[in-house]
Amino acid sequence: MDRTDLATHLEQELNKWSARSYESLRSELKGHNYADAEGPEHHLEVTLLEDGAEYVHVEISVCSPAVPRSCIHPLSTSFLVYKDGRVDKPAL
Repeated sequence: MDRTDLATHLEQELNKWSARSYESLRSELKGHNYADAEGPEHHLEVTLLEDGAEYVHVEISVCSPAVPRSCIHPLSTSFLVYKDGRVDKPAL
């Protein structure tokens, strides 16, 4: 495993989480982060950065103990989901 593998995993998580609705993200992430150690290979953290009246701003970070220093400096990205269903996310 290397940082390229982590980038692929980050893109998969970005697509998965950004497909959720505004209300779903608000209810699941409000007041706490989502964290998952997906076996020994990946660690995932999802954070609600902004909980706006019209949008939510969410950050996703991934790391792996198998990739040196990746858990000190995880790969991360963020996206916006609007109340009307629009999604702004980066191309990775």
